[in-house]
Amino acid sequence: MKRILIPVDGSQPSLHAVQALIDARRYAPVERVELLNVQIPLQAGKIGRGLSQAEIDAYHQEEGEAALQAARALLSKAGVPFEERIEIGAAADTIVRVAQETDADEIYMGSRGLGSVSSWFLGSVATRVLHLAELPVTLAK
Repeated sequence: MKRILIPVDGSQPSLHAVQALIDARRYAPVERVELLNVQIPLQAGKIGRGLSQAEIDAYHQEEGEAALQAARALLSKAGVPFEERIEIGAAADTIVRVAQETDADEIYMGSRGLGSVSSWFLGSVATRVLHLAELPVTLAK
């Protein structure tokens, strides 16, 4: 049985990755799904001028919860057990680190997320994860 990491950002491709996992589990049983949302760090004194660290932390938590909401609903409706976490950091590096920490067997992710214009082709995060990960990565459009 597989342990799967699915990074989600609320984008359609990330939700397609969740659906791909739901469909694939008919053929390969899934032991555990870890939903991950990675928040880009805001730092007090820069983008977060005038905000306390507690306010920045609350912002990251709120944005992460919102990004996980649709994926959480899909997995719950399909009866797939999952855990979730919100991390702050560089997206690709954090995804690969969490995959290692959770002993994931595979990563399912969207080919493109809600990132900047520079990631419109094959998402720069997806490309970096493909290069960094030592485990299989399934990309969904």
